[in-house]
Amino acid sequence: MLKELHELTSDETLSFEQKTRAILKLGLEEFQQDHGIVSFISDDTYTIKYVVSDDPGLKPDLTFAVGETYCWHTLQADNAIAFSHAGTIDSVATHPCYKNLGLESYIGARITVMGELYGTLNFSSASPRPEPFTSEHIDFINLFAQWIGVELSRVIEQQKLKQRIELQQQMEEMALIGGWEVDLENNHIFWTEQTRRIHEVPDDYEPDLATAIEFYVEGESRDAISDALAEAMATGTPWSLEVLIRTYTGNLKWVATQGRTEFKDGQCVRILGAFQDIDAQVSLRNELIEKRNEAERLLKARSAMIGKISHELRTPINGIAGMLQTLVGESNQDIIESRVAIAMRSADLLVRLVNDVLDYSKVESGQLELEDVAYSPKNIFDDLYYLYEPLARKKGIEMTVEAKIPDGLRALGDPGRMTQIYSNLINNAVKFTDKGKVSLTARVKEKDDQNMLSVTVTDTGIGMSEQAIESLYQPFKQGNAGISSKYGGSGLGFAIVKELCDAFGGTQKVSSREGVGTRIVIELPLKPLNQEEMAQEDYIGPENSSFEHIKLLVVDDNEINRLVMESLLSQLQISADYAVNGLEALNCIERASEPYTLVLMDCEMPVMDGIEATQVIKDTYTNNSKMFIVAMTADTSDLNRQACLKAGMDAFLSKPIKLDALRSVLNEVAFPQITAASFTGQR
Repeated sequence: MLKELHELTSDETLSFEQKTRAILKLGLEEFQQDHGIVSFISDDTYTIKYVVSDDPGLKPDLTFAVGETYCWHTLQADNAIAFSHAGTIDSVATHPCYKNLGLESYIGARITVMGELYGTLNFSSASPRPEPFTSEHIDFINLFAQWIGVELSRVIEQQKLKQRIELQQQMEEMALIGGWEVDLENNHIFWTEQTRRIHEVPDDYEPDLATAIEFYVEGESRDAISDALAEAMATGTPWSLEVLIRTYTGNLKWVATQGRTEFKDGQCVRILGAFQDIDAQVSLRNELIEKRNEAERLLKARSAMIGKISHELRTPINGIAGMLQTLVGESNQDIIESRVAIAMRSADLLVRLVNDVLDYSKVESGQLELEDVAYSPKNIFDDLYYLYEPLARKKGIEMTVEAKIPDGLRALGDPGRMTQIYSNLINNAVKFTDKGKVSLTARVKEKDDQNMLSVTVTDTGIGMSEQAIESLYQPFKQGNAGISSKYGGSGLGFAIVKELCDAFGGTQKVSSREGVGTRIVIELPLKPLNQEEMAQEDYIGPENSSFEHIKLLVVDDNEINRLVMESLLSQLQISADYAVNGLEALNCIERASEPYTLVLMDCEMPVMDGIEATQVIKDTYTNNSKMFIVAMTADTSDLNRQACLKAGMDAFLSKPIKLDALRSVLNEVAFPQITAASFTGQR
């Protein structure tokens, strides 16, 4: 019996379940019983875990109440018990198990796993046993139960170990951490599965001492790990490094490696450590560092911008305020005209600076929208010549504008933004040229099956270095500090030119030499109008027309703005009524003896703003006759423009109001040939 048990339990080819069933069969033969069971007992529930029996009703996971089984006696006795004929034992014959199942013979023992009750090993039969159970039988079942308890403990420990290993592997996978070991005595390297994944090696790859170091990128990373290994093997100093590796498949990856050494008799015999994929963390960290650096650069640029704009604003404001102060009490007409001219030039400079800042902000935020209207390219360059030639002549330099553009050529696009590009270039050319010549040439050329307007601006000014050319594309940059202090300006001109060129789908090319001059070539797509489109262009009335029949209402809450408007209108021989907010404007319209033909409406006002007032006017007072409403606004953003159009306004006058722009609006209102479509552009 013992020999069979030894052979059975030492057979490594059998699983625990197979050995348990074999022990149950061996017990059935030895104890001459019909049923062999290994039970699990929890609280008052008895569950069959393993069973060998001819009774098909006895199956694993079948449960009973513990008190209804003979094992209750085993648990009470705290020792193995046996009886060969239950009917002859009063305490057993009255037990529910005997009454319900009629089991006559039984032998059972407790199974203890890791010091705790697990269940029982028991054998039973419906027939009395011919011979009583002996003490050897008790020893045998105790031995069987002990073996099962030990094996169950081992199985449970193995399951727990497996769970811990699986948990560790899952944690390694989640944290992208692997382990490694170098056995220097046996010249062997071991990598955990996660370490293999990090290195992206194939399943059959075996690391070795000679090639493992080659995964580290040559240079700083390989030198760092080599030095750390040498130091650790010499002194036992552990290391923790972030290095770059090139995986088996050729991918670059940041990893964190930690390691320590073990010594025997003063010799390093083992190196072990951890390996973590930190590529995502390093990328995120570098991105955050870059964002922080970018934020610092932006803050620095913002401070420089504020300082630059503050300085540039003070110059024209000083010119305006200073000249106006000196006019007080002045009676000499020539002096008055001279000082007014200086104040007006300062005002123009101030408007240019504000427009540059607003335009650049609009471009930078992606709010720039190009118009698509009919225009004459040749007229753009005629206007530029008449605008800048007097300034060049005053500086003593020659200026030429040569537009090699066919007469009568009309195109579709945004002439205002195009003029802004060329105006910025000529303005800079004249500003930075003290002697010599500034020239502009324009021609139409074909490029990649597309008509292009090619414009070249050349000057004989101070020129630029390569570094200065690069800084042209950066806002608020003007080369060295000496140039900025001598010539002034916001440094936004060419930054706006570049952004506008990009918006048009054009190109810009700059070439320059210090002390020699600068040459800039701008090429923009040109979309010529066909004859049918030209025939549909609106008629524009003459410049010097009478506006006597226009009934005009000006709505503005600012007294100075109303006085300025009154002065401008007086130069055009036209009078107007005035209101200080939208509600007062509605009252004026309600009381008027005849309808107003034009309302110049400020947008931002107390009580009722221009947007709300326009909506009321359009809904209430324009049923029988057309009442044109033109926004007067300092907010030229696309958002404000859309709000004005949605409210029903017909056009825009940007503050400060220019006399020519005001005359143009009055011309369009004065002539019935003008359609409402004329008012969709921003002035």
